[in-house]
Amino acid sequence: MAGDVELQEVRTPKDLEAFIRFPWQVYRGDRNWVPPILSERRDYLTPARNPALRDADVALFLARRRGRVVGTIAATVPRGVAGAQGVFGFFETVDDEAVAAALLDGARAWLQAHGARLMRGPLNFTDMESPGVLVEGADCPPVMLTAHTPLYYASLLERYGMEVDDDLYAWRAFRSQVGEHLEAVPAEVHRAAEVAESHGVVVRTVRLERWDDEVALARFLFNETLSHLPQHVPVSEADFRRFADPMRRILDPELALFAECEGRTVGFCVSLPDINQAVIHLNGHLFPVGWLRLMWYARRIDVLSFKLMGVLPEFRFRGVEALLFVSSLRAMIAKGYRWLDGSLTSERNPMVNLLASRLGAERYKHYRVYRMAL
Repeated sequence: MAGDVELQEVRTPKDLEAFIRFPWQVYRGDRNWVPPILSERRDYLTPARNPALRDADVALFLARRRGRVVGTIAATVPRGVAGAQGVFGFFETVDDEAVAAALLDGARAWLQAHGARLMRGPLNFTDMESPGVLVEGADCPPVMLTAHTPLYYASLLERYGMEVDDDLYAWRAFRSQVGEHLEAVPAEVHRAAEVAESHGVVVRTVRLERWDDEVALARFLFNETLSHLPQHVPVSEADFRRFADPMRRILDPELALFAECEGRTVGFCVSLPDINQAVIHLNGHLFPVGWLRLMWYARRIDVLSFKLMGVLPEFRFRGVEALLFVSSLRAMIAKGYRWLDGSLTSERNPMVNLLASRLGAERYKHYRVYRMAL
């Protein structure tokens, strides 16, 4: 343990509350931070209330200096899987190398004791929950399901000895850049979409009346899309449902698209109104008046977040991605959104990054995920 920093595992409701509320100390005065909804965060960190944690071992830690909380970290590993990949997340700390080292030492030792051979993060339990720390782009708020962190986090992790695992990007395309009739979209993108259509690929909207089937199909496509990545851990049904089911409340069916070819579903994409534009005004509280604020600001959302995309490997480079992108852009224009966010894309997925850049999108945020052998 580093210096005068004491690491304590969260054991009591009081400890959990201190863990949840510590970020308010780190981000005090930061207008771009979106405070989490406190009630949702409590549920998410409680295994009995979070189905995604029922098959995992989880530990939460507080770092204290002279009794004052100065950092937090979580560690998790799949239960009963020898040599599994361990994950650390909820990494929040003051700008102090000793505090960061104490947090990472604690997570590392716990993961080793539970059989992990690799530590990755920051990931808030899964790759789908606010992955990574900011390297660039702290000058504007994050969209939903992405992180906002101090830029010094990356430096602290690298000085600890962690290696880069993946770089993730958020892209932004303004309505004015795209054009009301997509006239600013490069001709090659339109041609690629037309090639897909000429080979029988059609786009349909989500069937809400068959929600369970559609979610299962999207999860399959998502996992297949990433199956070639060496560090990819397939997203479990529980993890995917935890992401998908709450999204149904704000989902516009015309913005959740599936691509089909000869009756076979070969790709999908989901765009969502960026609810963070409303949540940022709540300071973590839904009651007593937070719900009213949420509804008020939700009516004023003008950002659409292109959140998920999956295309079967054998249908890559056939224009399916372009067709889904173009269809989403048309929906953005029709619905009156001011700009489209695309997040997050992996550096290991050059096809999607190239498509985003050819669409004229700006890479406005850069996140980094780290790893360390145990």
